[in-house]
Amino acid sequence: MNIIEASGVGQSVDRIDGRLKVTGMAKYASEFPVKNVIYAQGVNSTIAKGRIIAIDTAEAEKLPGVLKVITYKNAEKLKNYEKELTSFELETVAPVFQTNEIHYYGQYVACVVAETFEQAQYGCSLVKVMYEEDKADIHMDKNRGKAFKPDKEADYSRGDMDKGMRDASAKVEETYTTPIEHQHPMELHAAIVSWEKNGVKMYASQQILAKAKKSIADTFMIPETNVQIIVPYVGGGFGSKLNIFKHVTMAVMASKMLGRPVQITVTRQQMFTNTGMRQFDEQKMRLGATKSGVLTALGHYTTSHCATNLQYYESCGNVSKMLYNTPNNEVTHRLIPLNIQVPNSMRAPGEATGSFALESAIDELAWKLNMDPIEFRIKNDTQTDLGAGKPFSSRLLTECLRIGADKFGWDKRKAPGTNKKGNWLIGYGVSAASRRAPYMKTNARVIVELKDGKSFATIQMDGTDIGTGTYTILGQTASDYLKIPIENITVELGDSDFPVTPGSGGSWGAASYSNGVRKACENLISGLQQKAGGKAGNSDSVAGLMTKSKLSTFTAEGTAEPSEAFKNHSVFSFGANFTEVWVDKDTGMYRIKRMVNVASAGKIMNPKTAYSQVIGGLTMGAGMVIAEQSKIEPNYGNFITRTLADYHVPVNLDLANVDVVFLPEEDKIANEMGVKGIGELGITSVAASIANAIFNATGKRMRHLPITPEKLIMAKPEKGI
Repeated sequence: MNIIEASGVGQSVDRIDGRLKVTGMAKYASEFPVKNVIYAQGVNSTIAKGRIIAIDTAEAEKLPGVLKVITYKNAEKLKNYEKELTSFELETVAPVFQTNEIHYYGQYVACVVAETFEQAQYGCSLVKVMYEEDKADIHMDKNRGKAFKPDKEADYSRGDMDKGMRDASAKVEETYTTPIEHQHPMELHAAIVSWEKNGVKMYASQQILAKAKKSIADTFMIPETNVQIIVPYVGGGFGSKLNIFKHVTMAVMASKMLGRPVQITVTRQQMFTNTGMRQFDEQKMRLGATKSGVLTALGHYTTSHCATNLQYYESCGNVSKMLYNTPNNEVTHRLIPLNIQVPNSMRAPGEATGSFALESAIDELAWKLNMDPIEFRIKNDTQTDLGAGKPFSSRLLTECLRIGADKFGWDKRKAPGTNKKGNWLIGYGVSAASRRAPYMKTNARVIVELKDGKSFATIQMDGTDIGTGTYTILGQTASDYLKIPIENITVELGDSDFPVTPGSGGSWGAASYSNGVRKACENLISGLQQKAGGKAGNSDSVAGLMTKSKLSTFTAEGTAEPSEAFKNHSVFSFGANFTEVWVDKDTGMYRIKRMVNVASAGKIMNPKTAYSQVIGGLTMGAGMVIAEQSKIEPNYGNFITRTLADYHVPVNLDLANVDVVFLPEEDKIANEMGVKGIGELGITSVAASIANAIFNATGKRMRHLPITPEKLIMAKPEKGI
């Protein structure tokens, strides 16, 4: 791979936790040594809708080593959902075994607790459940009459869409679909839980500890202060570990009942049915433009599904509110309750899927106008977020497109179906990308010690590292502001007793965490200067200040939060994706030969870890197109794809040369350090750039993901090809 690094935007420091990880010394949730631990495993329902009429646990309870089988008959009373179709949010309670009702295939119906993991697993197979089965609602098409508007934020409009379409010389009115996908981080969901007196201490693979604490506390109706969660390392989450899922509740309940620490690990198969997923999205697009390429209308209408007792939806249309300058805009979202588990966030929820529909439709409209798709996008650029009615704090989308076109060699692009080499058809595709760059209130603590005339610092916050390089960039931040070598800095994360942060997710981690550390370091320097009184100078080192004040250790905390300028602007990261594909004209097999990604994402803290994040995003975006989909059996509602043997993800051979360009950007409205998110920008609109490249290669529009060879062979070229 060819790495293009911007200059002057941070050092490419190796991950300070890298050696711990490759030597196996970094401890994940299920790896902590806890005395007297026992093991719990969940039993899954085998129907999608109905109720339990009998449950026989006798044989399981007789098994040597089995200590308890928990069902709705003997479960502790927990706080339940307050209403039908409760919104599945980060703090939502997670009750389990409160009734005998079954809402989806795979729902937990029992929990077996035993002395060993193997005994618990085998015990699960001995639990016999009898059901009264009802006809399940599994298909969206058969239940469209139940579609509802989930909340007041689901719809948006400005101008007059119908008039905008009437005024258009060229129009696109098409439907695009993206399938159910699963997050599938390498680390399985796991927890080790100890109920101690009236409180809970746990090691749990969670991304946002403050929200997880509240969810657990509310579920068991105990004070939040009685819950401690420790998770120094998270082995990937991609959104699946944002919420508390019911395996955690089962472990807490089991520990409370038995008075011993309980370990639970969700199996890979259960990660299809019990830890969330990206939902199926059907997106209807209506676009219109004048002959000169000025957008007159842009409509984005999403229909998806939720559970029958919980609701969640991807805001697919949000990207269509703000990315282009159009006077007439309409966005709607509708949900259909189905007997399928509740969906949840997956990397760039809404943007990854919504941008596929939007950027594919933009490409289609450019084709109808006989315009270059880059020039069409630039012609409709805007420096105002029309959806929010605010100016952008900074927006370098045009620069991303121009620079990317030059790096990629866009001028060599040919008309659809005309670039051939032997049996291969070669195509170039482009897409624009955007991702909101949140900045949230963050607290941090810094402790400095003086040893042998040298200063050493420890950073503490409850933020988590989900594999993104958080330890490293926070070490770099503290090094910059304290003027202490990074090798003298220790970063401690993932303990809910540490200062509170927004946690990891939504591309807010880097900006929020680093500014929290900055503020704590600034407060520490200020505090030391006050301690030193008149003996302090602005150029004095931390060690010098501590020596003058006769201190061996000193602690300071700091809180960073958005400014008024931030609140008055729309703050986004922007980017552009370019892809070259080769398609075999006889078999429909295709290869991704080159990808160029240009990102305008504020100050890049560490080009090496940022590059890694973009590569991960590009790979997941490619996975959306190449293979990723979770199929549901149409009669019974269980997942046909249930292991990594049949849920396919990209591997090294699926990708080729990847270039990543970071544009230097100073956006001090975003925050004092000018840092923005990049982890989710990397996946946004990647799928569209590949689909658009396939069109350029073959003349065939592929509007339904994934794009398989069979679909390509069966598709017909567009009119005019």
